[in-house]
Amino acid sequence: MIIATDGSCTDNGDRGAQAGAGVYVEENHELNRSLRLPSYLAQSNQTGEIVATFLATTTAGARTRVTQETDSQTTKDSLTKWKQRHEDTGYILQKNAKLTRATIAALRMRKAHTLFRWVKGHNGHPRNEAADALAAIGAAKATGDTLDIAILAPFQVTGAKLQSITQKLAYRAIRARKDRLITPRPRTVANLDRITCGIEAAYGVRLHEAAIWTSLRSRHVTRQASQFIWMAIHDGYMVGTHWLRPNMPADMQERATCVVCGECETMTHIILECEAIGQSTVWNLLKEIWSLTQMIWHEPSWGTAFGAACAVFKDKEGSRLTMTENLWCILCTEAVHLIWKLRCERVIQREGASFTESEVTNRFYAAIDSRLNLDRRTAAQARGKKAYKPIDVENIWLPIIEQRDNLPAKWVTNSGVLVGIKRGR
Repeated sequence: MIIATDGSCTDNGDRGAQAGAGVYVEENHELNRSLRLPSYLAQSNQTGEIVATFLATTTAGARTRVTQETDSQTTKDSLTKWKQRHEDTGYILQKNAKLTRATIAALRMRKAHTLFRWVKGHNGHPRNEAADALAAIGAAKATGDTLDIAILAPFQVTGAKLQSITQKLAYRAIRARKDRLITPRPRTVANLDRITCGIEAAYGVRLHEAAIWTSLRSRHVTRQASQFIWMAIHDGYMVGTHWLRPNMPADMQERATCVVCGECETMTHIILECEAIGQSTVWNLLKEIWSLTQMIWHEPSWGTAFGAACAVFKDKEGSRLTMTENLWCILCTEAVHLIWKLRCERVIQREGASFTESEVTNRFYAAIDSRLNLDRRTAAQARGKKAYKPIDVENIWLPIIEQRDNLPAKWVTNSGVLVGIKRGR
């Protein structure tokens, strides 16, 4: 018997994603299945693929020789080529570990052989197209279906082989166990909700919280900016209501109030609202520079500011503009970090003395020029497939470069060429 399997997911990668699994034998066959993944499973296309394989394995006759056709190389390899390695290491680094364990156990319970055949997806293969259609029907269901992935005791493989454990695997296992015991901080949850709502309002995408944390490791976010945003999301800086704790003396509690505005100096106030010369000037300068790209400008918010690395820009055909997204990530994260640094200098080093507009303007363009030079130096030393290549730097920065039409061919890697940011119109 030949069974085709496939997974489907609407809004894949977004918080509102819905995934489905499809199993197809032949038209009107009793084993054809269309299932929407239950909510407790990760809603992704890859999860749908492994669920479809699990369904095909458990619904086919135990003594029937089966050939499963799948367009997922990852699913096929995880059940064949990588099976022993994953079992030896306790599935510590594998995504969808529970589903993979359950599928392997189901395969072992069968009395007949199961073969796996990879087919190219969306290439006109009749059975694969039919399975994909069933998976899409499943993903479109209003509610998730039930799915029992419990493994019988004789087929459970637990733990990991000591000889296969490395320091990295042991560390990941310990971290995963500790993470399950940690209660999320209320302020962190609230800030993440602000970011996801802001991103949805600006860009129309509903992100998972994990995507926000992952974005902070982007090569386009400096380590200093990443650390600042991470701390800000966790509300880890001593600002605002942190100074109003009962054990704080009265003179320190006064630090909770912005001396310029007379309001509680929260991170929202510092980055988006403060009337002291700094934040509004930086945002206006960023808006001027961004106008050079001729892309839409979104007003600053928690989503556009702290979720800058998750920004989505598209052309008229709906295709993602990756280089534009990277440019926004660079400019916005540098701007947000600069606003914070200016605030700290004003309050601590300058003892409340305000900056001038020209000082803030010069600091802003100096920060952006410095970042451009950093990218140029990085690209000049590019090695390997994943390196930050000169062509990437050129495509990202060219829209806002001064006199870009007069630049030599290799201006990115030629340190003798002076390049600066064009002042916004």
